[in-house]
Amino acid sequence: MSNYRLVFASIMIGQLNAETIYTIPQGYTKVTIAAASSDIEPTITGISVTLLNDLEFAASATINNDYGTDPSNSTQTLAITGQNWSPDQWTGQPHLAYITDGDGAEEAFLISSNTGNGQLTLLTTFDLLGDKDSEAPGIQNRFPSSTTVKIRGANTIGSIFSSKIAEFAADDRVFVWDGSEWLSFQKNGFGNWALASNLFGNENDTVIFPDEGMFILRSTTSAIELTLFGEVPAVPQISTITKTKLLSTRIPVETTLAELGINDSLWKSDDRLYIWNGSSWDAYLVNGFGNWAPANNQFGNSNTLAISANTAIFVNRETEVDGAEGIISAPLPYDPLSE
Repeated sequence: MSNYRLVFASIMIGQLNAETIYTIPQGYTKVTIAAASSDIEPTITGISVTLLNDLEFAASATINNDYGTDPSNSTQTLAITGQNWSPDQWTGQPHLAYITDGDGAEEAFLISSNTGNGQLTLLTTFDLLGDKDSEAPGIQNRFPSSTTVKIRGANTIGSIFSSKIAEFAADDRVFVWDGSEWLSFQKNGFGNWALASNLFGNENDTVIFPDEGMFILRSTTSAIELTLFGEVPAVPQISTITKTKLLSTRIPVETTLAELGINDSLWKSDDRLYIWNGSSWDAYLVNGFGNWAPANNQFGNSNTLAISANTAIFVNRETEVDGAEGIISAPLPYDPLSE
């Protein structure tokens, strides 16, 4: 459950769900973590963080053709001319590099290091210069070698819940999907977030990527209302789904199943999308007519099914695809830059 207010400078450009949108895309969202049904019946809520942290740096950049040359990490570097950075100034606190593709959409990658003269090293599971669809005629690189990069602070499990940490109970859990299993976090006796398997640890700096959802298990019979501030995405946000992913809605407004951008040319009949209804999963597939339909009624049409802002959707590709081919991008349902 969430609502949002996008509050901006002086020029109104439109209305979204009775909320006013203005040209400078700053605002806040309110995300409700549902109360437990009773002292013995916890409740699960799927959430995501769709507003962006403040822009700290932006420039033209060149993607180097060096993916995977470090055998200990899957990394790739970007070169930015004329920079005078302190070494690793972008890693003292986790930061993300948002890279722009040929269609003007952007995807975020974690910065693992930087040099003093403008080289960024990014963690990535695929070649940023690889083909985005090997079945299409010609070469369609995932990103152009000459692109733009924006640097923003990363959201972490600590930063997202810091203002409400006192309201979380010891039995509450935050579940994050790591690609193969659920990681379970809880508040420990020191007031930090820790893995449930190591309560003496400190996982406050665990990065929650902008395209990543979370599940919150609430054991106490009172709701928690998060107020999250940030910049409204001004260009489409890319996600990469090669097998399974708990996907963020990526935008801070209500959307529909069809508008999530998941049904692309690589989506297969056995692939599934799951939406948590508060007590169980509802499964959806793409039927023979090219429409989304409930898995138990393949002749149905659920294209206009409403997806609440700041929720989370579990996506499963039955057959794994290459990282460069796992692109998921959807047009913005609003225009934050024009009157």
